[in-house]
Amino acid sequence: MKRFISLLTVIFYFISSSNACTVCGCSASNQYLGILPQSKTSFVGMQYQFRAFQSTHIPEAGETITNSSVENYHTIQLWGRYNLSERVQLFAFVPYIVNQRIENGIVSNSNGFGDATFLVNYRVLGANCTSKWKHNLLAGGGMKLPTGTYDSYSIKYNEGLPNMQPGTLSYDFILNTNYTLQHTNTGINTDVSYVITTANPDKYKFGNRLNAGLLLFHTIGIKQFKLIPQLGTRFEFAGSDYDNYNMGIMNDMSGGNQLYASVGMQAYYKKAGVQASLYKPVSQHYAGGQVSNKYKAEIGIYFLF
Repeated sequence: MKRFISLLTVIFYFISSSNACTVCGCSASNQYLGILPQSKTSFVGMQYQFRAFQSTHIPEAGETITNSSVENYHTIQLWGRYNLSERVQLFAFVPYIVNQRIENGIVSNSNGFGDATFLVNYRVLGANCTSKWKHNLLAGGGMKLPTGTYDSYSIKYNEGLPNMQPGTLSYDFILNTNYTLQHTNTGINTDVSYVITTANPDKYKFGNRLNAGLLLFHTIGIKQFKLIPQLGTRFEFAGSDYDNYNMGIMNDMSGGNQLYASVGMQAYYKKAGVQASLYKPVSQHYAGGQVSNKYKAEIGIYFLF
């Protein structure tokens, strides 16, 4: 256990001390499941996610200087899965978010609890096809609740940005599916989630989002220790935000798509495990091409019960 905690600490230090940059228009929440630890077992864990963007601001009328900004999005969340029955699983995510924006040497920070998310998944398939083949299909959905911090006053009067807020003040609805096919120790995992957003009381609406991933993995087992290296790709699409959804006023500096290549690793010993993944964009078009995502990363620790 001490080795797991030491590994998590080293990875966390490496990621958090790296140079980073960000944008205008990135949504406040981003949940997906990926490869899950032992599907018939409940777990609780802590996860850290980091996203780095850089954006270029075209000069407005009367201006000649092109400004740029960097934004760092940090999320530390408690999450877990509880098996209500052999086929029904409940997932919960409770994030704490720290966002930072740097423009013209001016640093602005926004932090607080993010929006809590709850999912209910049903095991559609989950059996050994043969002695060497097995698969598992989950499908379900849930809701993101407006529990996060959202400073409406700062947005209206202090040039604050909605995407920099830890919360959204909106109720959002989620549909998701997760499928794993495995032959002996090698397999593939694919997951898809779609978020249907609603306008918040300030009439601001974040764009609907599609998130899909494909992973190739191999399990290396030595007694009670398991190591699972992973290679994959992930596609993210975000619709444009609305500054005023009731009046149909769209935010042109938002929305877009990104395709990532990813590498990751999971390791388990008895009832404890760690996970780390790094995502690097191979293709992207965000906010009219004025925003670039440098990379994103995540690490986590899990306890099975």
